[in-house]
Amino acid sequence: MKSILLPLTAHIQAAPLTKVASNLALQFRSSLTGLFIRPDPRSAIPFMGEGLTADMIQTLCDNAEKQGKQEADKAESEFRATIDKQGLKWLAEGDASDSAKASWTVLTGEVSDHVGRRARTADIAVCLQPDSDSPDSEDIFHDLIFRSGRSVLMVPGSFDGTVGKHLMIAWNGRAEGARAVAGALPMLRDAQKVTIVQVGDIGEDRPCAGAIAHYLAEHAVKAETKHADAGSASVGECLLETADTIGADTIVLGAYSHSRWREMVLGGVTKHITAKSQLPVFMSH
Repeated sequence: MKSILLPLTAHIQAAPLTKVASNLALQFRSSLTGLFIRPDPRSAIPFMGEGLTADMIQTLCDNAEKQGKQEADKAESEFRATIDKQGLKWLAEGDASDSAKASWTVLTGEVSDHVGRRARTADIAVCLQPDSDSPDSEDIFHDLIFRSGRSVLMVPGSFDGTVGKHLMIAWNGRAEGARAVAGALPMLRDAQKVTIVQVGDIGEDRPCAGAIAHYLAEHAVKAETKHADAGSASVGECLLETADTIGADTIVLGAYSHSRWREMVLGGVTKHITAKSQLPVFMSH
C-alpha cells in the first residue's frame, strides 16, 4: 500500500479525513495525495438567464473563479496543517525515498471528471461516508466504488479513533468480498487482530469463513472465525452489532454484491452499512 488518494471538495472538511489518511501513510510509508476538485465557473453558463449580457456573465464567472480559488486555498491550508502535525514530509520532485510523504493537487471540473480516473493509479482512496450535509460526498463515494477499480476506505465524518488494529471481515463468500480481502492484505497483515464474521448459511456453492481463514493463513494472517445469527434483524444490522460487540475498529466489506439499483430500491448490506456504520469500512466492488 504505497499510494493513497484523498479526494476533497469545498463541501468536505479536509482535516478529519487527512488525519486518517496520513496515519495510513505513516503506517505503510506511503505517498498521500490530496486531490481537491473545484467546479468550473463556465459550467453554469448554460443555466444563466437570457437577459444577462456578456459582461455580466464574465463578472459572474470571475467571481466564481475567485471563490473556487479561496475554497481550494482553505482546504489546502487544512490539509497542510494536519500533514505537518502528523509528521509527514512534503513530496519533493524526484523523491523516491521509502518514507511517508504528501502532496497537493487542484483540478477543475466535476467529481466524475477526475476522481475515479485518478484513483485507478492509487492503491487505495480515502473518502467521507456519504452525508447529506456534504453534497459531494455521495458522488465521490460512488465514483470511487464503481469507476476506480481500487479499494476504498470510507470514513464516518464523526470518526476520531484508530484504524486497522482489529479488522472485522464481513464474509459472504462472494467475489466482491474476496476482492476486498485481497486488497486489504497489507492492513490485515499489520493488524493486531482479525475476525471473520459469517452471518447465517451462505450456501455450498460459496467458500465459507473457514476457507477464507485458510487463505489468510497462507498469507501470514491469523484470523478467528465467528458465525452470527441475524435473527429478526437484517444482515447489515447484524454485522454492525457484531462489530461493536467484538470491538472491531474497521470493517472489510465486498461492496454491492447485488446490483446497485437493487440495493437502492430493496435495500441491502452495503446500503445499510454505508449509511449506518460508525466505523471506517474498507470496501471493494
